[in-house]
Amino acid sequence: MRRILIFALLWLMPVVMAVAMPIGMTTAQSLNVRSAPSGEVVASLPMGTVAGVLDMQGDWLKIMYFEGGDTSRSREGWIHSQHFRLTSASGVGGSSCETEYRSGAEVCLNIINTNLDCREDFSSGTYRSCDVTAEYELTTDYRGQSSLGVDVSCDAQMTRHAVNGMRRSSSESNWFSHSLYSHGSDWNSMNLSFRFNTFDEVHRVQLDSVTCRIESVQLW
Repeated sequence: MRRILIFALLWLMPVVMAVAMPIGMTTAQSLNVRSAPSGEVVASLPMGTVAGVLDMQGDWLKIMYFEGGDTSRSREGWIHSQHFRLTSASGVGGSSCETEYRSGAEVCLNIINTNLDCREDFSSGTYRSCDVTAEYELTTDYRGQSSLGVDVSCDAQMTRHAVNGMRRSSSESNWFSHSLYSHGSDWNSMNLSFRFNTFDEVHRVQLDSVTCRIESVQLW
């Protein structure tokens, strides 16, 4: 059900907003939804409810969710960010295929999931670092006796918000080499690390996009 809700949220995004909308889920056993930051309680969401982030004000997030899991009943409200974990961004991309020219074999890449994990400096209440993880799968229709060497790269774009109100964008990239055999597949979890200086005083981050692509395919 969670995967279905995520797909529905992504489908509705062009209607709701013209900018990226990160996707995540609630982590509290029962989380109050309010009419405004610190406002009146209008609903309660169970743990694991999938929602999209529409806006941020301090420690509060404005979200869009589906009441009772019914995709025809979208609702909006405010929740505290302490009880919400980002799992992906609307800018996630990476479903693509490339052909190895000598064998004619096709290799396809598909992103399965993305995750954002940030570590807080408890003495200052600001973030020290964030790790973005992109999980993807490679498949091929290759039928030969050799193997295919496949290089994959992933990029992540992030906006960090400082205590003084300043915002900065940054990006990180990584790559990995795979070996695929006849009608084979492979899976990888690519890690992209963002490190912040103490003087940056980052108190909120926004994962804007995650993209993975096949850089090269060679017959070995």
